[in-house]
Amino acid sequence: MSKQSEPLLPMSQGSPLLQPRTPNTRDSYVSKLGYVPLAFQRMMDFVSLTPRKLDRAKTHGNEDQAFPHHQPQEISSPSLIPSPGSIRGSIFNLCGATLGAGALSLPYAVAVSGVGFAVGQLIVAALLTVYTIRLLIRAGDITKLKSYEDLALYCFGKKVEIFVELNILVFCFGISVAYLVTLGDIISPLGALLLGDDSFWAQRWVLMTLFCVTIMLPLSLLKDVSSLQFSSMLGVFSIIFLVLAVAARSIMTINENGLATDLHWGINLSNGPNFMLSVPIVMFAFTCQVNVFSIYTELQRPCIRRMNKVVDRATTVSVTIYLVIGVIAYLAFGGSLADPAHKGNILLSFALNDTLIAISRAALTFTVAVAFPLNIFPCRFSLDMMFFASAKDSMVRHVIVTCSLVFAALILAIFCPSINVVFGIIGGTCSAVVCFCFPAAFILKLEPGPLLSSAKIGPIILLVGAIIMGAFGTGVTIWSNFYQ
Repeated sequence: MSKQSEPLLPMSQGSPLLQPRTPNTRDSYVSKLGYVPLAFQRMMDFVSLTPRKLDRAKTHGNEDQAFPHHQPQEISSPSLIPSPGSIRGSIFNLCGATLGAGALSLPYAVAVSGVGFAVGQLIVAALLTVYTIRLLIRAGDITKLKSYEDLALYCFGKKVEIFVELNILVFCFGISVAYLVTLGDIISPLGALLLGDDSFWAQRWVLMTLFCVTIMLPLSLLKDVSSLQFSSMLGVFSIIFLVLAVAARSIMTINENGLATDLHWGINLSNGPNFMLSVPIVMFAFTCQVNVFSIYTELQRPCIRRMNKVVDRATTVSVTIYLVIGVIAYLAFGGSLADPAHKGNILLSFALNDTLIAISRAALTFTVAVAFPLNIFPCRFSLDMMFFASAKDSMVRHVIVTCSLVFAALILAIFCPSINVVFGIIGGTCSAVVCFCFPAAFILKLEPGPLLSSAKIGPIILLVGAIIMGAFGTGVTIWSNFYQ
């Protein structure tokens, strides 16, 4: 048997671990992935594995077919659109995974916490994002595994892997809810302007339901996600345009009226612990760790040095965008950004007849409508893998699961008071766990040596700090929005 065709795990009684069977949901996924994830293998054989035995997992099957971007490519002339797996293309993909609707709440985060505290948070969060991705790449290098879920299964077992899967599921579902809340904030003022405040069709929940049923649901029912991949590029450009438009209008406001009079240059303690409301929002804004392995495996000539370039540059772009929209908008509008009437959404601070902001609204509306299914897809996939992995593909099940996810997100979005609540709760829970706690925990489990060794001090501090900040930030978010 050749080395490439050697099984990932040992044989059991002369039979391969994965027996031939009728193709099902799991088989379809494995054929597309190019290797067999640990979650699909027998735990009785898995428990005896070590990182040394898992060296063979690096290329289960033919790597030439599974990861075509790894192959040497001919040098071509520079083009506007980066080639798949290039450093520029990978930077763009990681920025697309990081930037999103969370940018709308950054000015609110600065308003509730103060300039100094908010800027410090953004810089620290950016540095920790770089650090946690390095920890993930290090853990992947030790184990030769290619997914976040496989790392969780290898390090802590099946129960923890399910916990991680649930966190990713809740996170993607939370983003879907946030997109619908953002959509409602954008289209409801427009509906009131065109149809009148007293019109039934101008009500926020009616407009959200119509838009969701006619556009988002049909797109979510698609089985092939590749038909919507262009929305990632569109989303990044929309966010950049939004930031530039908000910054331009904010600077114009400052020129006309001067700086806002109620600025807090250090930390805003005027509302007690409410300054902590910004912590989970910032955590949410830098959530991209679950996408790291997919970007890393598609990288041309993948190695830690090249991936570090991608991470450093993408994070620099993201934190710069967040600083620009957050600080400049706060200098122009001050404490009014924390007004409940603005719902934590910077777009609600501008007039409806502002042409530049109107273009931003239109671009963001289209982006949200198309990006919404990209978060429904992984939710549906996770449910399929948890409950229907061995079942045959079923169109009826596909429709029922999709409709259930879409309408559940719609109901939550209708009753959710503002997007900063969604970002705050998801950021303090799922983002803290998946993006900061587990990368540290992986290294603590995999690196040899005592707990207080030099290789583990940093991960220990990160783990404890993420738990405390995430829990406190989530608690303040719930208390401030539902009990204060």
